[in-house]
Amino acid sequence: MNKIKLKLSVFAIFLLIILNSCSKEGEVLPTTTVTQDKQNITNTISDFYGCLNSLDDGDLSKFLLYSLFNSTNQQYNDTYLKSLTDKFELQYGQLILNDRMQFANNTGIYTWINSTRLWTKVNNSNAITLLFPSRLNQANDSELSFNSYNDFLTSYSATNYWIPTAANLTLKRNGNLVFSLNLSNVTFDTSTNFTMPINADISILTSPFSHTFKWRRISSTEFQLSYNSSTSQGCGTNFVTVFKLYDSDYDNIISVKDDLKTVNGTLIEGNLKVVYSINVEGLSVYTDPTPSQINNNSDAEVFYNGSKIGDLSYEIINNNSEVFIIYSDGSRENIDVYVGDFQNKINTIFTNYIR
Repeated sequence: MNKIKLKLSVFAIFLLIILNSCSKEGEVLPTTTVTQDKQNITNTISDFYGCLNSLDDGDLSKFLLYSLFNSTNQQYNDTYLKSLTDKFELQYGQLILNDRMQFANNTGIYTWINSTRLWTKVNNSNAITLLFPSRLNQANDSELSFNSYNDFLTSYSATNYWIPTAANLTLKRNGNLVFSLNLSNVTFDTSTNFTMPINADISILTSPFSHTFKWRRISSTEFQLSYNSSTSQGCGTNFVTVFKLYDSDYDNIISVKDDLKTVNGTLIEGNLKVVYSINVEGLSVYTDPTPSQINNNSDAEVFYNGSKIGDLSYEIINNNSEVFIIYSDGSRENIDVYVGDFQNKINTIFTNYIR
């Protein structure tokens, strides 16, 4: 049985960060008790799950459930929408040909006709717009529109690729915008045989969430990735990560171990913030680093409303990787008390998708 598996990248990054963290002396004095700190973390995690519920209840989720899941048993089924795309390609050719989006050659307004099971086209030089029913034998209630597109010929490992530099895509159902993607400000360093992206802005709407990604080259050896998501209901997650390379010889980038020197940044969920740094160079000398070696080459501190509440420490317990939070009074506990039921929570929230 096919399933949609919703992978929450932001939360996954949080887990990856804390798995490479350590404890250290903090400079910010606590202004709350440890009991209050624990409750603040619990409240933040609870709010995070509440925000995921709003995603599950949002317009995009409703569109997916209506269009891609059988009404009787809620099993994933993309047969209908796939039949629409297959018929489009039979009538008008492939939108992606020779690994390049054929935007200019396919602009127009395409309308699905239920009675003939065919698309009709009205010429339009500005966009590729598809009007179709979101479910079999229904009236046309959905609009997918490629509003703009530009690309750039790049080279990786002596192979050429067409990479998008600007794009705008929208999806509406019953006139309501449920999804959009806007790509802009994409530029490259072409001074070597490896085309290195140095700027990119991506804005995505997954109603009701708005997401923004920014990629920037800070210097010839430093790059920054930032992310922010928000809703009108007050949900908010953001992170900033800075990657430092050994040198700017992009053409000879091989691996994280060989080319990445350090990683540092912050992750913020509500009022909770994790500040972290990883000395990749120091860790790369170990084939299988011990918890002590990992902790000596990485740091992570936890703050709430700007006040430090603890450090994170990586340990091996009964052959299992564990992460502990060490509070200001020296007490410690496994972070599983906060996130140990993560999988169960996700299964409960997205039960319509995960069966």
